Amino acid sequence: MRRVFVGLGSNLGDRAGYLRAAVRALCRGPGLEVVAVSPVYETDPVEVEGEQPAYLNCVVELECGLGPLELLRYCQGVEAALGRERKGEKAPRTLDLDVLLFGEERLEHPELTVPHPGVGRAFNLRCLADLDPGLYIPGRGVVSGLLGGADLEGIRALGEVLEPC
Repeated sequence: MRRVFVGLGSNLGDRAGYLRAAVRALCRGPGLEVVAVSPVYETDPVEVEGEQPAYLNCVVELECGLGPLELLRYCQGVEAALGRERKGEKAPRTLDLDVLLFGEERLEHPELTVPHPGVGRAFNLRCLADLDPGLYIPGRGVVSGLLGGADLEGIRALGEVLEPC
């Protein structure tokens, strides 16, 4: 079993509902055990073109018995089941699940890079810090130190915490 962190985001439709449904799906996943879920934050879109609605974001900590690509495929299935249409990497979406960290592994694969290239975005760091501020991101550093240098403008705490299974 590996300690894994998956980032969840939604900026279309019932954003909180999609996040809740994704957490439930991760709870039912084969070889997956949800350990904790960070608080939910509303965030301004980053690294996108044009106007987009605000996102809701959180991070789920898992104990994972799957391989990295198996986990990716499961996450993609959850996205599809919850109505995600792939209209481009930076397009608005009902749901996005990103494998942020997979233990301390580093992986460069055409379909998956771990740590995820976006793990250092302020909203991901904020959520990771809520779960484990001492968490080490391979090749980057400790979450609390990285968060200290991040621009947290545009990140608003909702006070909502999604219940793990």
